[in-house]
Amino acid sequence: MGKQILVEPDLCTGCMICAQVCSLTKTRTCNPARARVRIVDCERTGVTVPVVCQDCVEPGCLSCCPPAAIRQDQASGLVSIDRESCTNCRICMRVCPFGGPTWDPVERQVHLCDHCDGRPACVASCPTGALTYVEAGEDTCGARQRSLGEIRLALIRWAGA
Repeated sequence: MGKQILVEPDLCTGCMICAQVCSLTKTRTCNPARARVRIVDCERTGVTVPVVCQDCVEPGCLSCCPPAAIRQDQASGLVSIDRESCTNCRICMRVCPFGGPTWDPVERQVHLCDHCDGRPACVASCPTGALTYVEAGEDTCGARQRSLGEIRLALIRWAGA
């Protein structure tokens, strides 16, 4: 397994810098609605959580994709979308429990984080260290599970707000 973006929800202030830098890097516009990372902000609970594709070990998006446009690199674990095959049906967005796939409202396409070719701009720009880029492995498994649990809880709270 390669590297992964680890989310520390307790460190996120909701500043949106990661989403702004992501959109600028990927689309050359500063528009967080077009970013591959987004901030879920639940005002009712005061929780802000960065949400990015978690490159799951067994991605639900991969098995649900009707045209089989979603792929996972076996060496790195990185999940990606084949633009030629994708029909933008958005089923992957509905299936992902972590909100990984994003919709670009301008391009009208589904996107996944590609780790910026090994140098994630969102991680480099995060002023609080809420996003880190680490080697996937046994030592990060516990932190990732806690992070995923907190992300899932925040998404549930956000949806109910």
